Amino acid sequence: MVQCPLCGSRNLRYSHRRTRRERLLSWLGIRPLRCRDCRARFIARTWRLSNVRWARCPKCWRTDLASWSPERYPTGALRKLLLALGAHAWRCEYCRHNFLSFRPRRETYSGAKKPRQFPVGEQAAASNRR
Repeated sequence: MVQCPLCGSRNLRYSHRRTRRERLLSWLGIRPLRCRDCRARFIARTWRLSNVRWARCPKCWRTDLASWSPERYPTGALRKLLLALGAHAWRCEYCRHNFLSFRPRRETYSGAKKPRQFPVGEQAAASNRR
């Protein structure tokens, strides 16, 4: 996760690209960032190859996502078309931004704990210990 080198905050935003070099580097995922807490500007890699296949928030880059219902929120024609083509409706848990992505979310939360699984021979021994 990218954080500010001065204060260590993760409350970051994209900064304006000032030079041609910064514009070229942005195609490689190296972007100028600004910390919203201490206002420091720095350049950091925002893309990780291990995270390319997962959906992430376009505002804060986090991958803690929940789903949202298109029936509860107004959607335009383009969003309706993307949903019909198979896009997922994701909502960022931190900044509460609703967006669409064709990528799956990284972690799913089922809400219920799975029952403990025992190997065949140990199940009887575990029930005798109780």
